[in-house]
Amino acid sequence: MEQSTPSPQSPPDNPGTALVWSTTKGGPGRQIIDEWARIAYRPAVLRRVNSWDFMPHSVDNLDQLLELCGFGTAVDDAAGDNMLWHLVRLAEKDELAARVVLHRVMPALLAIGRRRGKIMQGGTNVAMTELLSCAWMVIREFPHERRRTKIASNIVRDAEYHAFVRERRLVRVDERQVEDRVLAWLFDAHRPGLSELSFEDILQIALDRGVERRHIELLSKLGSGQHGEDIAVEWGVSARTVRNYRRQAINAVRGVLVQCS
Repeated sequence: MEQSTPSPQSPPDNPGTALVWSTTKGGPGRQIIDEWARIAYRPAVLRRVNSWDFMPHSVDNLDQLLELCGFGTAVDDAAGDNMLWHLVRLAEKDELAARVVLHRVMPALLAIGRRRGKIMQGGTNVAMTELLSCAWMVIREFPHERRRTKIASNIVRDAEYHAFVRERRLVRVDERQVEDRVLAWLFDAHRPGLSELSFEDILQIALDRGVERRHIELLSKLGSGQHGEDIAVEWGVSARTVRNYRRQAINAVRGVLVQCS
């Protein structure tokens, strides 16, 4: 895919930008790039950016702001690093600043997503979904007061760590399959008679009282003996996402049944 250089006052013809682009036609990375193209020349966005007190001069599009943040310069670019530091400081409370920081590190995130996607169930899209979510968290919570240099590389490293490494290092507790006796144990303290109901009865009660059908479907699959990793492949998400869904589903069912007691 060829890069094109837009004029200073008009948006580029291609859906990406001259600085960050991808040949992929779909997925979370593509969505991020397309969103950037839509806002890069938006007057209201540029007015906000140019009102920031740390801006050395005004910009005509958001790609120029990326360049001020050291995009494409040497890793020891002190001016770009300082600019990026001001942005992560602001990003704690400002979503637009966080969005700029995310795009500043997008090429590195795309490369990680492609690499991780080759070895992950669900492929690149699942890897990028996990990575972008963690990158956003890292940017919004970046400890700017004690980390003032190498901002971009620190964000990328922390995002990859939280997305793919951290959970493996945590002490793992064996996942218990959601069975009748497990749910009965969870609910007994609140509903003494609940243990007499079947697993299917419990799920039907929860469904009738507003628990999301997807939560019920997940619990039903787990209760029938399917493993979380197999469900992750079937649904095109990560195993961690399934574990989160599982926790949310159990909490939702418990909450509904407690209210009924």
